[in-house]
Amino acid sequence: MVAKVLVINEDRTNFGRIILTLKKSFFQVLSPKSTEDSLRIIGTKSIDAVLISAPTKISNLFWDFLSILRQLCGVIPIIGVLKSKKSDISPLFVGIVDDFIHLDVHGSILIRRINSLVRMKSMFDGNLLSYLPINGAPGGKIVAIFHEQLDFLHESILKNIEVVQLKSLPPQGNDADADLFLINADHTMVNKCCASIHLKQSDSYRPIVLTFDKTSRERARQSLKLDLGCTDVINVEADKVMIACRLVSLIKYKKLYESFSTRIKRSLHLFAIDPTTEVYNRSFLEDFLARKDQNFTGSAILMIDIDKFKFINDKFGHSFADSMLKHVSGNIKRYVRSSDVIARYGGDEFIIIMKSINRQMALEIANRIQKKVENSPFGDVRCTVSIGVCCLEYGGNLPVRDAILVADKFMYIAKQSGGNSVKICA
Repeated sequence: MVAKVLVINEDRTNFGRIILTLKKSFFQVLSPKSTEDSLRIIGTKSIDAVLISAPTKISNLFWDFLSILRQLCGVIPIIGVLKSKKSDISPLFVGIVDDFIHLDVHGSILIRRINSLVRMKSMFDGNLLSYLPINGAPGGKIVAIFHEQLDFLHESILKNIEVVQLKSLPPQGNDADADLFLINADHTMVNKCCASIHLKQSDSYRPIVLTFDKTSRERARQSLKLDLGCTDVINVEADKVMIACRLVSLIKYKKLYESFSTRIKRSLHLFAIDPTTEVYNRSFLEDFLARKDQNFTGSAILMIDIDKFKFINDKFGHSFADSMLKHVSGNIKRYVRSSDVIARYGGDEFIIIMKSINRQMALEIANRIQKKVENSPFGDVRCTVSIGVCCLEYGGNLPVRDAILVADKFMYIAKQSGGNSVKICA
């Protein structure tokens, strides 16, 4: 994975080695001339990650700049660069800076650490998510597996996040509310545990992080090579604040992913569902009919229209008429199968597409719908429907859109004959 990295170096730290490593790995490096220039670049260019020198003495001016930077970056990861492994890291960084590296970090570790966060970021569209709140510790739940001690966790983690320790594989279903898994790479069942958790994840995303020390570094590396779904690895001998930043960052992105998924699903629902009747809308129907993988042979088309609906709308008003539409759609849904497609075709007109159904069954369902609506008055108003039916027989060659027109025609024949009836194409 290659990325576009912005390097902010206000205290003139020697980034030469890091920049050379990035360029050798085909990363594009942007080096702003000032803080104003860095903010301008973030606001105008597509950036995948930000490296910023973390000064030994933190001034109010630096914190102000970092706060603005965090807001502007949105989901773009920010990685602090420490001059020395002995540098103290303020706990205030947790939730603002996503990770830390040392100036003398090994090249392969540098690339992996950046890519780990960039992959997380690539799951989102930053323009869509930049307005979501991302400051501060997000809370959540960490499940730590095969760990005897958790003394590598900073107190800021323990204050804001629930941590549960397990000595064996997580029981089926008991880890459903976990936001992140910490697995001890030194355990003999580490690979089985990673695979088990990863395979249980269906539509959810929960980071899996291996923890290692100097004795289990190689085991962690071998587990990563197997590609069992691990998101990242963490050295428990590293600075506690650094570990906290990385864990909080992973949980933050996980929650952003959930929020993004929920919004997308809600948008898709709003796109497909008519809000008044709570059945599919005309736009969804057109997409459904246009799909090349659809075979409508052996299907039936039902066109349903509410009798004298204009009169009801004019007499009782739009609100009453809309409630009646929902009442009728609810009665229709009682008598169709889960595989059938019901859509609002027009103002007071509904369409049902039933696949794998014979003529007699389609006529029987149409009659049941007609009788149900007739026997379910809406308040003091008697509500009835007219239904037209057209069947696409096996072996026939009638296109589905022509069948819709035929069903619509027979629905009008039912209305012209007094309504409250079913007419089927011979």
